[in-house]
Amino acid sequence: MRRSIDAYNAGNVDGLLEMAHPDIEWEVAPEHPASTTHRGLEEVRAYHEDWRNTLDDMRLDVLSITEDGDSVVAVCRIHGKGSESGADVEVEIAFLATYRDGKAIRVEEFLDPEEALRALEDPSG
Repeated sequence: MRRSIDAYNAGNVDGLLEMAHPDIEWEVAPEHPASTTHRGLEEVRAYHEDWRNTLDDMRLDVLSITEDGDSVVAVCRIHGKGSESGADVEVEIAFLATYRDGKAIRVEEFLDPEEALRALEDPSG
């Protein structure tokens, strides 16, 4: 998880995807206006490249990482500037990643980190 975030912060979307399973599913937070599930490496790549184009100087600061078996929750703070507005952006977000054979097969975004931690503890909901 840390290697993925480090690659992302370096602007290396390919480095992020090196840690992803070819059949990855990336579920955008349900509160996001464009909430959807991206399937496969190319859809996930396009999603992250879009974010990198939307926020200048975008970076993720890791606040905590919690593991449970093949799943990990990373609580992060996103920082950046709106590429069109120049407005500062700072949002707390959590990623619940499930791994298969050492690669992320599913990632879910949560705008409420506590919800992500609850999902980690009780995957059935």
